[in-house]
Amino acid sequence: MPLYLSDEDINAFSREDVSVALWAIKLHAADMAVTPALALRLIHQYLLPLIPPEHWHELKVHRAATWDGIFFIYVALGFCVTSNEDPLVEVMYAIKLIHAHTKRQPREFEFPTVIEVTEFLAICQRLNIPVQGLRLKSAHKVDPMEYCTLCWRHPLPGRKLCAHHAPNSPFQDDGREGAKGAAARYKAGMRQKKRFDLEVNRLLTTETIEHHESLFTTPILLPSQNIAQWLSSRRPQIWQLLAERQLEVTDD
Repeated sequence: MPLYLSDEDINAFSREDVSVALWAIKLHAADMAVTPALALRLIHQYLLPLIPPEHWHELKVHRAATWDGIFFIYVALGFCVTSNEDPLVEVMYAIKLIHAHTKRQPREFEFPTVIEVTEFLAICQRLNIPVQGLRLKSAHKVDPMEYCTLCWRHPLPGRKLCAHHAPNSPFQDDGREGAKGAAARYKAGMRQKKRFDLEVNRLLTTETIEHHESLFTTPILLPSQNIAQWLSSRRPQIWQLLAERQLEVTDD
């Protein structure tokens, strides 16, 4: 897909150096398929020099480039802006423009519909924690921010249900159960969905209120240190399920 940047889009920037950079990017990408990797390389080549060096780390993507990752570079730079007059604002919006205009209908970032994920991203933004590296898509297409509609297991590829709850799942827990067992698990999950959603909202509300009342200091996100202590105090049921393996839990 080429880069659909119009003259009006580019000339709308008040910073001449940003407009020149976008013209260079448009010419460089002419008649080329603009992949996330190419878009990121062009951003580094033409827009990175326009950013103060102390913010260069925001443009580093530690895994394979994705369109979501490029959008989160725009978000991360937004947290570096000190005012509407900050020169960084125009560079930030230039990156958003590149993210959007590699499709005839401009690409928009799809915010997650799962309330827990939405609140998690909001907390990360509030605490100025970069999130572009979190949406890891492995070779098996596992996204840690997507899960089954009826539980917290990972969904099957391209599905909204996990292997446990999908009525026609190719991955049965027990080969002896067959299609009837899979259908029964799906029906049981549907019967419990209202209760599941209520419990999710209860837990989320409790932690969100606690976080706000503590002026955003409560450690509700998984820490990088003392993970065992955090699990035992904030996720006691998970801690109990570890049973005899609790001693194996280290920060590493």
